[in-house]
Amino acid sequence: MLPGARYNFTAPNAAVLRWLTDPGHNVAPPIARKLLGEIFASPKAVLAGVLNGLILNITALCMHRGEIFALFVVVDLTLAALRFAVVRRAVMAAARSLATPTDLYLLTALMWCALQGTMAFAAMQTGSLALQLLAATTVMGLVGPICARNYAAPRYALALIGLCDFPFVVGAALSGNRWLLILVLQTPLFLFGVASIIRRFQDMAVATLQAEQDSQDRARHDSLTNLLNRSGLMEALDGQYAAKSRQFILFYLDLDGFKPINDNFGHQAGDRILRAVADRMRSSIRPGDIVSRLGGDEFVIVAPDMSPSAGSEYASRVIRCVADEPYLLEGVGQLRIGISVGFACAPEDGSAGDDLHRKADAALYDAKAAGRGIERRFVNPAQHLVAAS
Repeated sequence: MLPGARYNFTAPNAAVLRWLTDPGHNVAPPIARKLLGEIFASPKAVLAGVLNGLILNITALCMHRGEIFALFVVVDLTLAALRFAVVRRAVMAAARSLATPTDLYLLTALMWCALQGTMAFAAMQTGSLALQLLAATTVMGLVGPICARNYAAPRYALALIGLCDFPFVVGAALSGNRWLLILVLQTPLFLFGVASIIRRFQDMAVATLQAEQDSQDRARHDSLTNLLNRSGLMEALDGQYAAKSRQFILFYLDLDGFKPINDNFGHQAGDRILRAVADRMRSSIRPGDIVSRLGGDEFVIVAPDMSPSAGSEYASRVIRCVADEPYLLEGVGQLRIGISVGFACAPEDGSAGDDLHRKADAALYDAKAAGRGIERRFVNPAQHLVAAS
């Protein structure tokens, strides 16, 4: 498995395969993608399973020399080659963040398990105690690796196990040995136990992934307002915008008159104002826009796919949303707070790095100096000189 490629596999397209691989938990999409990636793990286990199946086939061929077992050997080798080719293609596509042949991968695994079950059925019909023992050992030996590799998708894992086990049990029931009918009684109990183990493994995996996701979210979000913090903002800018050279506007916002609230009414009142301001900002932005708190009373909004000509009206709308209505604090009364906005446009004014942040901050400084409660776009100093001349 290539480093970093494990969790980039795309979901299957076929509805039945999506249902089979659905984790069955109400999990976030990032966790669901990671669970799907687990199905592609451990290609060595695939090789071990193929070798075990071939041992049974070749042994049966040597003992009985029947055409059916010769056909099994050919099909098994062909299907094994196809599976490894699909895995290789999927891993290479995942490493490039391209669509992966997930449907084909899942189908070839189902076909392979069906083949193992059919081979076990045929072995049970030979009447050879040695082959029957080998068939039972092969089928039971597949259960552990299937559980270990596919616990992230319990329905899919049980489908794989069923394709291996049911033909074997039917073959045992039709073998003429009445004592083997006990397998028919044991199978429901066996599948119940396997399902319980798979669900237990999956619950543990989901809990671990959720804890990891929560930790990452806490590291990227401001604990007071639950907005993105500086680290989360930079990750979004570098990953989503700069890498794609998208057009967007970076707004720097700073509250007007916030310090007196802290000084006169205490930091708890200030914190309540900051949370209320954050809520109003969320309500004023478009779906897909990003709002972040850098610290103190400084905020940043990123508006993707917005032309420079639309920046002023957007900033004015945010100012009105934040400042027009007073804030009612219990035990304090009504308080008003203003906000100033400076913005810079990408790619016209710069990139998504420190340069664009610096320019948006400079525009905010101009807005503060011009009287506060207003918006300003970054203006290149060279343009000032041209206008003055």
